[in-house]
Amino acid sequence: MHLDRPHRRLYRICDALTEGLIYFAILFGPWAFGTTQTWSIQVLNGVGLALGLLWLVKTGLRAGADRRAPEQWHAAEWRFTRLLAAGTICILLYCLVSAWNARAIYQPDQWNFEYRPAIPWLPHSYDQAASWAAFWKYLGLAGLFWALRDWLLTLSPKEAASVAREGVSALAGTRLPVRLRRLFWVLAVNGTVLAFQGLMQRTEGGDRLLWLVEPHIHKSADTQFGPYAYRSNAAQYFNLLWPAVLGFWWAGLSSLRRRRAGESFARKNQLAALLPCVLIMAICPLVTASRGGAIVLVGNLIMAGGILMAAQWRKHWLTKAGLLLGLAGVVGGGALLGWQTLAPRMEMLPEGYAEREGIFLAGHYMARDNAWFGTGPGTFETMYQLYRRNGSDFWLAQMHNDWLETLITFGRLGAAPIFLTLLLVLAHWFRGGG
Repeated sequence: MHLDRPHRRLYRICDALTEGLIYFAILFGPWAFGTTQTWSIQVLNGVGLALGLLWLVKTGLRAGADRRAPEQWHAAEWRFTRLLAAGTICILLYCLVSAWNARAIYQPDQWNFEYRPAIPWLPHSYDQAASWAAFWKYLGLAGLFWALRDWLLTLSPKEAASVAREGVSALAGTRLPVRLRRLFWVLAVNGTVLAFQGLMQRTEGGDRLLWLVEPHIHKSADTQFGPYAYRSNAAQYFNLLWPAVLGFWWAGLSSLRRRRAGESFARKNQLAALLPCVLIMAICPLVTASRGGAIVLVGNLIMAGGILMAAQWRKHWLTKAGLLLGLAGVVGGGALLGWQTLAPRMEMLPEGYAEREGIFLAGHYMARDNAWFGTGPGTFETMYQLYRRNGSDFWLAQMHNDWLETLITFGRLGAAPIFLTLLLVLAHWFRGGG
């Protein structure tokens, strides 16, 4: 970068702090009881805000002297980036206006609403405190996302020197970026240790999270997993993590095709260590005894297996047999460790589905009554009490249906930028270019 020495030093400090905070968030989030406690949420909110500030400082320092890949390499990214930024701003503004323009302040100690004047044609909330809390969460997540994205797209000094010496072709198609590799290795190692701890605790039968804390709810061992007080949260985390690490392994192998033989052999040995990590993490959704987690795991295995089999179609039959054996090992290992707990719950699947349908029915009424602006970000738990069929029904904190809960709390106008932004991220894969 064409910066004077003080500015260049400040930039490097900000960049190093960004990397450290990203790793801290990856490590802290799951181990801090899944970031479901107030104190852990506040810590990660602070980390996200700090990352967002560091990103703004780095962006200001770069100005016209950017150390990221040259513009021609990211030409297809600019329109996508602007749309993604617009979606982020719309979501944050919607949360901010909803909290500021609240129609009610909920008083939980009295189970009472204190109504106040609000502008009816603007987004509003029926629980101001909950919507402010949601705003800070979304702001922290936005800071984490944009700082992480910017950090990944910034070239390491070695990569920047290669581009300056050989041009963009020095990076294209030959290797995965250094920072992307470091990020995924942190994810893989942390996820593997987390999986080991959860499997050991489930095998041992302890009912304390991390063998230390007894949760307020879900006190039995079969409802918990590792540091997660609710088994489904753990299953969701691992169902997101292991396919990503598997994709990193495959992308890493693909990037070695143009490498020197000795260097390629050494890197292959490193990447081979990822496969046992994937196997251990993939077993966990079955062992958690989460019915939804088990179903999603099977779907993930089918999709991942189909993609890898198609990619390996011309390989030797031993390679394809090894792939199928690995997928079978996931199912077999998970069944060996967790089927005794999962099987009775799967037999009760129709009853569980009928129970959830009753919950979703109340959710549809909530969405209908608050169609355009919703009840306010983060207000589902507060408002659900008004839609219970009777006082003996559970007072739920979550809908167990993220799409419906988003529609309830954000309304059609607020949910639109969320859904469109998610669609934009998915559509970007088909477009390519970065």
